[in-house]
Amino acid sequence: MLLNLDTITTDAYFKLYDLDSKLVGTYNYLGIAYYWHYDFRHYLRDATPDKRKKVHNTFLVYNLKVDEVSQLHWELLEQTLKAK
Repeated sequence: MLLNLDTITTDAYFKLYDLDSKLVGTYNYLGIAYYWHYDFRHYLRDATPDKRKKVHNTFLVYNLKVDEVSQLHWELLEQTLKAK
């Protein structure tokens, strides 16, 4: 099921954001809330929810904290954002 965030009300968006903030660090993360380290802001801030979720879940697969930064984080971020 796809959800077009451009078609929902502001109130609905903020409720989804609040919920998603609680899901950061789990595989239930929706790709809406911000979770990343400051160094990744230019890469993930404008990314689609799908790309954010893929990066987030890739970090989890590698047992990395989603809000930290390391060389492995950078490599996984770049690989995941390049993948279709």
